[in-house]
Amino acid sequence: MLIKSTRLRYFSGIILFSILASCSNGNFVENQNEIIEANNPETYDYCPNNEPLEYSDYDLVWLDSFNTLSLDINNWNYMYGDGSLYGIPGWGNNEDQTYVDSEENIYSSDGCLFIVPTFNEGVGFESARINSSQKRTFLFGRIDVAFSVPELTGVWPAIWMLPEYKRYGNWPASGEIDLMETKNKASDELVTTIHYGHDFHRLIGKTTYLSQLSKLTNPDDQNIVSILWDEESIEWLLNNSSIYRIEFNNIEALEPNPFVEEFHSLINVAVGGNFPGNPNSDEYCASRLNCPDVKKMIIDYIAYYESSK
Repeated sequence: MLIKSTRLRYFSGIILFSILASCSNGNFVENQNEIIEANNPETYDYCPNNEPLEYSDYDLVWLDSFNTLSLDINNWNYMYGDGSLYGIPGWGNNEDQTYVDSEENIYSSDGCLFIVPTFNEGVGFESARINSSQKRTFLFGRIDVAFSVPELTGVWPAIWMLPEYKRYGNWPASGEIDLMETKNKASDELVTTIHYGHDFHRLIGKTTYLSQLSKLTNPDDQNIVSILWDEESIEWLLNNSSIYRIEFNNIEALEPNPFVEEFHSLINVAVGGNFPGNPNSDEYCASRLNCPDVKKMIIDYIAYYESSK
């Protein structure tokens, strides 16, 4: 197991405003925050190489620190195309990108995973999506992901989880857990959600509004998003500060509870569609060459811990 040097900082006061999304309303309410400009450093394939954290009540049982020359296929599967191979054309959202496994769009470098959404005339938008199905599954415990996100019009990066066995049927009946989503250039808005519904699509979640100085796009100063997950609840943390918690007993029409089953993880960068809207192709890199890090999703590591209690 390769361990990295610690450089990550914590900060407090991350929440400026928070808006809850009810199960009956799929739209998150947006809020206008005071604009404070942040000057992100222009870097290229920069990896923070942070060390996964230690916790007194959790034991580290699995780590992918992306130190291999290419994606570790013992942990991950590539996904391909426009969703048609999986019975969901447009990925259920009328999206514009085609998912590929090209090293122009997904690669490892210096201990980080990089996903680059690109645009080229005659080809269109290309990006990458991976999952850990049948290779690494999760049930309860703590998951930490050190990351930064791209800021582009029409981009939708996500770190999320889907059920391994679809015990209660197809989406959304067997659940979905979204650790982190942002959209467009709003990397100061962190969306955390669960999706479920045995009768119709229900969701409950929260948008956490961050200061421009602590937004999620800075590759030089990555953040850690976490979930603490047990039989009774899921709690989201950002840099070890709690931002949202749901208790299963308080969720309407949840039973039978899909969130007490095994899930696998997914990482992807979508482009266009109903959510987040139309992309501006002029903003996208044509390849990884000379593409600044603020236009990439960067994953430093993913760490999975089991409770030591």
